[in-house]
Amino acid sequence: MSTESRLLSILRKIINDVNSDYVIKKILPSEPLVIKLEPTDDKAAYVEISENGLRIIDKFDRQPDSIIKGSSESLTKLLEGELDPVKAFFLGRVKVEGSLDIAYILHERLKDYHRRTRKS
Repeated sequence: MSTESRLLSILRKIINDVNSDYVIKKILPSEPLVIKLEPTDDKAAYVEISENGLRIIDKFDRQPDSIIKGSSESLTKLLEGELDPVKAFFLGRVKVEGSLDIAYILHERLKDYHRRTRKS
């Protein structure tokens, strides 16, 4: 499996897990937020985060709240919890455009997700 398809596969697994976990889902923001994950070497993915859960948006015609850019490998490691987002940002492995606060919300929700899934 290539790194590019692995990114989308991991994203879908996280979305399915979060949407079926009441504890994680209840701490999601009530106002919908859209984050664009933009790999430098693959197709971008738009993710909506709201109190209804997470979902991948196929087409999004407006400006997302936050754009997170990096290689597919770096973005995959971020989603898997293997790369610290703060270190990756300061080392230049990922770049954030738009709201840093919203990127931080994603970081916090991913930490919650990994804590809960590693306990299971």
